[in-house]
Amino acid sequence: MDTFAFAISVTGPIFLTLLIGYGLAWKGLLSDAFVDGASRLVFLVTLPALLFFNIFASDARLGDEWPLLAAGLIGTVVTVPLAWLAARPLEWGDRSAFIQGAFRGNLGIIGLAWAANAYGPAGLAQAALLMAVITIFYNVAAVALFAVYSQKATFSWSKLLKDIARNPLIVAIVLALIAKGVGLKLPQILVQTGDYLASITLPLALLCIGASLDLSMLRRSSFGAFVASGFKLLVVPVVLLAFGWLFALPPQSMAILFLMAASPTAAASFIMARALGGNSQLAANIVALSTLFSIVTASLGLALLKVYSP
Repeated sequence: MDTFAFAISVTGPIFLTLLIGYGLAWKGLLSDAFVDGASRLVFLVTLPALLFFNIFASDARLGDEWPLLAAGLIGTVVTVPLAWLAARPLEWGDRSAFIQGAFRGNLGIIGLAWAANAYGPAGLAQAALLMAVITIFYNVAAVALFAVYSQKATFSWSKLLKDIARNPLIVAIVLALIAKGVGLKLPQILVQTGDYLASITLPLALLCIGASLDLSMLRRSSFGAFVASGFKLLVVPVVLLAFGWLFALPPQSMAILFLMAASPTAAASFIMARALGGNSQLAANIVALSTLFSIVTASLGLALLKVYSP
């Protein structure tokens, strides 16, 4: 019972905050304009601040975390051909949205929030490093998929590299690692200002995600959306945990790996599907379904991991 209570204490507050955001939007207290502006603020300012100052102040070092990063990256790479096989029965135009929805997790908000709830600043720092590595692969894989399956998309290595280099989250993590590496000392006033910005990130981001959910889509969800959501919430965590076991990760690292793997499908998959000519309706359904059911799968998975970890 204590183990399951721990799991609910990690995932429950995140899910309730999403529901509050959904309820506030339903009541008209969170407008579309506010959600768009706040989401942009989180992505460009507060989340980079959270990542930078958390990594800068933590004991997490890139060299020490290589088994976790390797397990996460290799496991994620393996899930893509598995998702491709699962998508074979679908129509050609639906496959890109299915595959991306099946492997691309919401690491930057849900995954980080779960890691912070479970293990505090140390867990958040580990999750941030893992997020940086996997996010680079996400971008490469997603653009390549839409280039293959969509006539509207064209693949460009130069554009892809520019997008990765200008990603505020990746930039913040790289700068934090450089600052730690050279032993930079930041003025206390700057650190406290960064902490102020960082402290609003996860609550604001979760409210925005909740406000953006369209649960009416669940009634129109197709079989493909259910299969993709099941793949994301069940198959992906199992694959990544298998590589975590191969790399002999300690219990906390295994839990961080699981929480990031068990995060629901990222809303970015819907945005890319709509922009690059994929099936945006299917992508939106996958986001909604995986977000709704992730509270169950993540809670049960974390509880089982706590029971069976050495």
